[in-house]
Parts: sequence; structure tokens; C-alpha cells
Amino acid sequence: MQSWKKFEYRVKDFLISRGYKASRVPLSGSAPAIKGDVIAERGSLKLRIDAKSTRSGARIRISRASLEKLLREASQGEVPMLVFSFYRHPRLYAVVDETLLNLNAKLSEKRTWARNSVGIEKEEVLKAAKRGEGLLIRFKDDRRGYAVLEFPRLLEMLEAGQ
Repeated sequence: MQSWKKFEYRVKDFLISRGYKASRVPLSGSAPAIKGDVIAERGSLKLRIDAKSTRSGARIRISRASLEKLLREASQGEVPMLVFSFYRHPRLYAVVDETLLNLNAKLSEKRTWARNSVGIEKEEVLKAAKRGEGLLIRFKDDRRGYAVLEFPRLLEMLEAGQ
């Protein structure tokens, strides 16, 4: 099984273990009409997730286009997010548009001049999590910000806001 497919199952199984009704969307990357890799719901909370795996244990590159596409494709009432992890790392992380949520999270801004994609270092994420914070990324010439948080922590915040 390809590593990206294993990662999609990992995300789905994690959500199921937290009491969500979750399913992996087969062929999600191969057809424009099929949106998201994993969909999940628990109560009134609905998630549309793009799962990104990496072969790097140290960094992942997140593209502006993939985040904007996810925002466009999410249905009314769904929370769109990108979920990722580093190679052979046990924790899951999520990237979510800061304007979609009223998060009570401390975010430290990651300075970047990137227009199209930003590299997120594992050490940056671990240090922020250790301080009880997330990262805030913004692409150059864009006011929109994206919060990078540990996935379980983001779910707790979303669940509390239901």
C-alpha cells in the first residue's frame, strides 16, 4: 500500500478512536469532483480533511494552492483542514484557516516571504507545542493566516465550540 494511502487510513482511524464517524474518500486525488481525503463528523461538527504525508522526518512543504482549494471545496458547515505528520513521527498536526475558527489558542507567527508554499520544520512545531502554542503562517501579500496546531488539540477546541 502506498504511504499516502496508509496516512489517510491513519487519520481516519485516529478520528474513529476519538468517537467520530469517519471515512476515507477513495480516489480523492484522481478526480476533480471528489473532494478531500477524509470526511468525519461528530454531532454537529463536520470535517473535510486533506491528508498530507511526507518522506522527510524534518520538514514538510505546504502549498498555498492546496489550502485555498480545500477552503473552496468545503461544503457549508464543514471545517476544512489539512492534516500532516512527519515521517515516522507519532503526532498529527493540522493547518486550518484562522478566520474560520474562533480559537482561544496562542499562535506565534512564523516569518516567511513565501508566496506559493511554506516549509514547516518539525522543530518549529515541537517547540511551539511545548510552549502550548501553535504557529501562524501567512503567505506574502495575503492577509489570511493559517494556524498550525497539534491535531488532537485543535479537535478539542472545535468540540468545545459545538
